[in-house]
Amino acid sequence: MSIMTINTSGPICSAAILNKNNTMYYEENTLHNQHSESLFRIIHSLLEQSHQSYDTITNLAVVVGPGSFTGVRVGISAAQGIHLASKVTLHGISTLEIQAYLTLNSGKIKDKEILSVIEVSQKHIYSQKFNHKLVALTKIQIFDKNNYSTYLPNITPITSDNLNAKTAALLYKYKLENNLPILNPTPIYFNTI
Repeated sequence: MSIMTINTSGPICSAAILNKNNTMYYEENTLHNQHSESLFRIIHSLLEQSHQSYDTITNLAVVVGPGSFTGVRVGISAAQGIHLASKVTLHGISTLEIQAYLTLNSGKIKDKEILSVIEVSQKHIYSQKFNHKLVALTKIQIFDKNNYSTYLPNITPITSDNLNAKTAALLYKYKLENNLPILNPTPIYFNTI
């Protein structure tokens, strides 16, 4: 199994390849608003480093949001193009799932529910609840940022800089190995929930 993941949902444009030997290849571009210009440069560099080609990638996942409207579209469009050209299996991963995966692997949660809360705009936060095996218990919900504590009392949002393609690759592998539900590569926007 060889996995490629793409994440353009936030300020960082990143891609990763996790090969069958569990060797991770990862690159990112931190330049703001450069996702469409840098994504395929990053992907081609990773393919070269990992001695892979589009035809040898067996699973492709793209982060579908919630996140930057334009960024999410860039990543999904690129992933759909790769999928159409190579017939690789394509799935989506949400940023809320990535955050829950990071929380699960932090060792702070054991047999408890995980509530992912992500701020993606000045007005709204998104949340979703998962069990300790990363199965979604709720649909994604949107709350007004100024009064989310009314709906989510006693919650302290945890932030992470690791919502990148490397973590998405590890999560995707975990989901495949544990037969967890996989998302469609459909964008998660304010008006699609």
